[in-house]
Amino acid sequence: MIIPLRKQTADGTPYRRPSVIEDALIRLSQQSPEEVLQRLPIVDSNDSGYVPSECLLHMVRRPDFMNDEVVLEEAFKQLRQRVLRAVPVRPRSIAGANSPGEKLTELDVRDAVLDKFQDLLLSDRTEYDERLDFYECRFNKALDTLRADARKPIFREESKRSSVPADDIPIEEIESAVMRMRGPGEEEIDFLYRSKLLRAIHLLPPDERRVIELYYFGDFPIESADDGEMSIVKILGCVEKTVRNRRDRGIRKLYAALKEECD
Repeated sequence: MIIPLRKQTADGTPYRRPSVIEDALIRLSQQSPEEVLQRLPIVDSNDSGYVPSECLLHMVRRPDFMNDEVVLEEAFKQLRQRVLRAVPVRPRSIAGANSPGEKLTELDVRDAVLDKFQDLLLSDRTEYDERLDFYECRFNKALDTLRADARKPIFREESKRSSVPADDIPIEEIESAVMRMRGPGEEEIDFLYRSKLLRAIHLLPPDERRVIELYYFGDFPIESADDGEMSIVKILGCVEKTVRNRRDRGIRKLYAALKEECD
């Protein structure tokens, strides 16, 4: 028997997974770990071997469901990929660039959705989190709500930033100031400006702050052709384009924060 969900509706009715999900979980429980592993990477929902996202989530929440570390790791990996695919980032052309870039607000939304979802999983590991019960019933609908909630503050911030023409943002000035903060022997900058800049860096989202710290303070290259040289791409496990986008977003937010302080 599949363990029932705990969350209840306002009238006290327990949440129940759709019968198709319950049946899918029962079939999965009757298969060997090797058989389940073969099914997990299937992304076509019309394929007979496709594992619904609700089932993937149940497997991640209940490690004893399959009692296999390899299956658990693969289930989490595939679940994470489905969350990312549910929040697509459309490529856009950038003048003077050889390859397309990505719209920064869409990257922010995707990162916010993934971070929130992973926070829910971590919370559930510590103590049963009933908020994930709805995901086990209607995964895509729950993700739609999560995406809508993530978009609101990000697009409000974007509308503020859009009032400043991109060409008017002195990125080189901000980068130069950050570089001059790295340590003794560097050209000094105004103490008050330095304090404001440090505070602005501290308030950046963790992914952007990490890139700023590694790139400007740690002197790590974004990417390296030398397998023996450590790079930000290797440290964070991201593609080169993502690292550059996080760096650029961070620099723009530092400018916006400093401009707000001075206004």
